[in-house]
Amino acid sequence: MANRTWVSKFILVGFSGLADLQLLLFVLFALLYAVTLVGNALIVTVVGADRRLHTPMYFFLGALSISETCYTFAILLPMLGGLVGASRTMSRAGCAVQMYVFIGLACNNCFLLAGMGYDRYLAICHPLRYPVLMSRLVCAWLVAMALLSGLLISMGQTLFIFSLPFCGPNTIHHFFCDLLPVIRLSCTDTSLHEAVTFALSLLVIALPFGLIVLSYLYILGTILRIPSVAGWRKAFSTCASHLTVVVLHFGCASAMYLRPAMDDDSERDQLIAVSYTVVTPLLNPVVYTLRNREVQMALRRVLGRNSLLLSPQRQLQSIMRRGNDTLVTEFFLVGFSLPSQLRYILFTVFLLIYIITLMANLLILMAIRLDCALHTPMYFFLFTLSLSETCYTFVVIPNMLATLLSGGKPICLVGCALQMFFFLSFASTNCSLLAVMGYDRYVAICHPLHYSELMNLRICLWFAASCLFFGFLIPGIEVYLIFNLPYCGPNRIDHFFCDSGPVLQLACTDSKVPKIVVFAGGLLFIIGALLLILLSYVFILSAILKISSAQGRHKAFSTCAAHITVVIVHYGCAGIVYLRPKSAHSLEQDKLIAVSYTVFTPLLNPMMYSLRNKEVRLALRKTMTSIFCPQRA
Repeated sequence: MANRTWVSKFILVGFSGLADLQLLLFVLFALLYAVTLVGNALIVTVVGADRRLHTPMYFFLGALSISETCYTFAILLPMLGGLVGASRTMSRAGCAVQMYVFIGLACNNCFLLAGMGYDRYLAICHPLRYPVLMSRLVCAWLVAMALLSGLLISMGQTLFIFSLPFCGPNTIHHFFCDLLPVIRLSCTDTSLHEAVTFALSLLVIALPFGLIVLSYLYILGTILRIPSVAGWRKAFSTCASHLTVVVLHFGCASAMYLRPAMDDDSERDQLIAVSYTVVTPLLNPVVYTLRNREVQMALRRVLGRNSLLLSPQRQLQSIMRRGNDTLVTEFFLVGFSLPSQLRYILFTVFLLIYIITLMANLLILMAIRLDCALHTPMYFFLFTLSLSETCYTFVVIPNMLATLLSGGKPICLVGCALQMFFFLSFASTNCSLLAVMGYDRYVAICHPLHYSELMNLRICLWFAASCLFFGFLIPGIEVYLIFNLPYCGPNRIDHFFCDSGPVLQLACTDSKVPKIVVFAGGLLFIIGALLLILLSYVFILSAILKISSAQGRHKAFSTCAAHITVVIVHYGCAGIVYLRPKSAHSLEQDKLIAVSYTVFTPLLNPMMYSLRNKEVRLALRKTMTSIFCPQRA
């Protein structure tokens, strides 16, 4: 042991063996993660907002959704960072914390599913005593015990594993600090630790699963005594979603942690791990929203009918006073009121622009990912902006093309809310990213010696994650406020997508508060971000004017030219629409300006960065050569 060095850091190999597919995997996993977050957020919001779901079953579902959100956050963000070239090195303490959170929340999920099985048993087998046996106090106690037990087991297991000596190698053949891959790196006998890990896995998986099976045996016995087929169907329907999630969750966990220790295959382990860290958390909200009618109905009520400003009784009275008005269940997007020949011409033009935009952004993504010379903070943010712009255009332009072909298009309330949410979210994210790119240029020009320290990979990832988080959080509040207003006619939106202004005009009650919140959000993301950019460029201009040589000044300006052009166009169009006085309102003018920031601005971004940036042009040539002429590459 004298010549051995103790390991202080681990290297997560992840998917490094799939170098050619890492960009594709990043996009796929990022989309799945976004859908998982939105799905769980919707379930928690619906369960909290709809009184009809204030029952033990949905209390446990809300707790499970919160646990799944934290669980995926601990695993997927580092995995996504590794896929886009972030450092795969993790300190020993960081690895221990990740393992602790992962084990604790995974155990908590298993115990919560067992609690949900017990809840179904009481609801079906003891319906008369159900309110007493599953009171609020009992539910809270069960959830608290599930979390406490999971965290205690996790703490003991993590401390036991990291009491092992690690003196090399330090390469973990996984994308996160899982139990067995870490144990196998120890430089001492690990048979006891592997046996304890197997025993605890058996306890955490087999015991809750056994309780669930026992609950369903009693449930089945009770259901078979029901004389009517309709009664059978109703009883089974309350258990279908839970059974589906249980089979997926415990099946994946058993395949990983209850197999023989000699059966070791790191590639297969990672594939199984993807199933229970990416796919299963996604399926939970999907199963409970697609297979559960009560959740579906509550989701519609929360998004389309309830009001934050009025109680349900007062809102109903307010709508009833309008006479024969009925609540709107769908909107109709008018689109462009033009002759059919002109609409077909516009369809062709916008389709070509959309295809060019997608191809240009895809080329920039590939060039930045494949060319090591572009693995810098500036191009990391450009990569993120191109990805966000691609999603942004996907939300709006296909729908606009459909309205051009048909002369109008119906859209349901939920579809309209989702389109508005993703449009505002990606637009806000783009504004934030442009502000961060301005700060990056300030640090690069004004503090060049400290640039690598001030803009290291961890800080860049933190900036990008913050832009995404706040970009989705604030629009989520805005959309929630807008679609909690009652809409009782008319239902024609004089626009080609569900923008906040045209939709708010259709509300049949006072919409002052949502309008103020939307305006405040516009001030934050447009004026706030623009001020940060202007402040950055004031310092940049001051630093550039101190450069003695004209060549040095030209070089410094050239690194900012593309960013300045995109900022002017982006913020100019957004400011005209969202920050102008109420009196200066014209629907036709709105649509014309909206075309500029939904069609032309996303095209301008990749064009400016590819035509005006020599490094990107060279990287694009290399990328195109490697794709179409591999023998020359």
